[in-house]
Amino acid sequence: MVSAAKFDRLHGSGAFARLRSMLKDPALSYETIGQKLGFSKQRISQLAKELGVDVAERRRQRRLTRPLTTIVKSYSPSVEAVIRKIKRRGLQVLPYDARIQSVENLYWRSQTKVLVNGILCAVQVHSERIYRPNGRCYARFEVGPKLKKAKVAVLGIRKDSAMPLYVVPTKDLRNIDNVYIPANGKYGTFKKPQKDWTRYQDAWHLLRSL
Repeated sequence: MVSAAKFDRLHGSGAFARLRSMLKDPALSYETIGQKLGFSKQRISQLAKELGVDVAERRRQRRLTRPLTTIVKSYSPSVEAVIRKIKRRGLQVLPYDARIQSVENLYWRSQTKVLVNGILCAVQVHSERIYRPNGRCYARFEVGPKLKKAKVAVLGIRKDSAMPLYVVPTKDLRNIDNVYIPANGKYGTFKKPQKDWTRYQDAWHLLRSL
């Protein structure tokens, strides 16, 4: 066990107190402490063990004191177009940064999720195509686990001059694998759909009920 008196005799008055103080600060690495006291990193590690420092806890606290880092990539043109349309409606849109579970203080900026007025929304954009047997044009949206992790799905149909948006709370997508929305916004009279998705067009008022 290191002696405070002996340590001070060898390294100057107050050296032991400075060592203890710096070891309590997880922001300081052993290398930094060694540079301040004139020791090697290995010697500081040895002294820390002799003084009963919980190395694992100090390492965890040190990770927490590191500045947050976010990996940022540009949104796709389709998602950018959706964000612009939402902002034009006077709603606040912020990026959604998800923490990478295996690395503390490291975040990944989602390319498909955004916060609209503080509510997590998943964005999907697809083009229309003809589906049989009725030969009508629909846009098909896949409803997977990642989309259901959001509170709201914002579904956009890519068209030449417009992009209608459908605001669907994910609680309304339970037990559903795909959503088919007519490209012209109308199902027609041939058959009533099991669920009328067109009623969600521009249904931004639903955000207030979440």
